[in-house]
Parts: sequence; structure tokens; C-alpha cells
Amino acid sequence: MNTDTHALPPSAVHNLREADVLLTEGVQRIMHASSDLPGVSHPLQEALALSEQQAMATLEAVESAQKEVAAIRATNGGFIDSRLDRLDEHLQTILTSQQSQDLAGQRLKRTITLLQAVEQRIQEALEQLGHARGTTQAPEEDTFSGERMDQGNVDDLLAQLGI
Repeated sequence: MNTDTHALPPSAVHNLREADVLLTEGVQRIMHASSDLPGVSHPLQEALALSEQQAMATLEAVESAQKEVAAIRATNGGFIDSRLDRLDEHLQTILTSQQSQDLAGQRLKRTITLLQAVEQRIQEALEQLGHARGTTQAPEEDTFSGERMDQGNVDDLLAQLGI
């Protein structure tokens, strides 16, 4: 029986080797990146908490200022109403700005949640592949004897894939 009829064409073998190199490199990068993911969400959470504190302080100050404007209007018989109207417009601008800040904060919360979910999934995948959390294995001895890809090409291909 002739086994040559089942042999892969050289281009297919090359593509398989290239895919193997890319997959190996991608897994290595994901393993190293997974240890960095928790560090990404903590500064975001801190910035979000600080932003929320500042927004609440600003909103409280605006509400207090609006109460003062109303009290001044009630006691001064209307001769400074135009200035109070401008002051009230400025306070409304601050409130509107803070509402936008609140929307940005909500988006940041969703982003942090997404990052944490991605981190969890990567950890689960690595554990399924036999890599314990927080450990990296030494690379196995290179037994590949075929045509090699340039590391720059590997990096370029992985960058195109978003890895």
C-alpha cells in the first residue's frame, strides 16, 4: 500500500507548523498576561471610587447653593434676580456635567466587571490546561526540527489577532 497518497502537501505542513507556533506563543502570552489582569482592575476601581466621592461632594454643594439662591430670592424682593438667575444657570451646568460623570462611572464599572470575567475565564482555561494559578512552567526543551518562523513574524501575526 502506498502511503504517499495520504501525505500532506508541503504548504499544509508549513501552515500546521505555523499554527502550532502561533498557538504555543499565544498560550505563553496569555499565561503571562493573566498574572497582570488583577492589577489592571484595582487602579480602575480606586479611580472610580474617588470619582464617585468627588461627584457626590459636588452634588451636595450644588444642592446647598441652590437652597441658598432660593433663600436669597425669598428675602431680597427681586432686585438681584438677574444675578441669581445666572448663578442658578451655572449650578444647573454643574449638575448636568455631574450626570455625565455618573454615566462614565457606570461604563467604567461595566468595564471592570468585564475585565474580571475575562480574568476568571483565562484562569479557568489555564487550570484546565494544567497550569496552576500564579505559576509558570519552564519551557520544555525544543524538539522542533522543522522550518522555524521568525519571532517578529510571530509577534506580528499575534498582534493582528489581538493577542
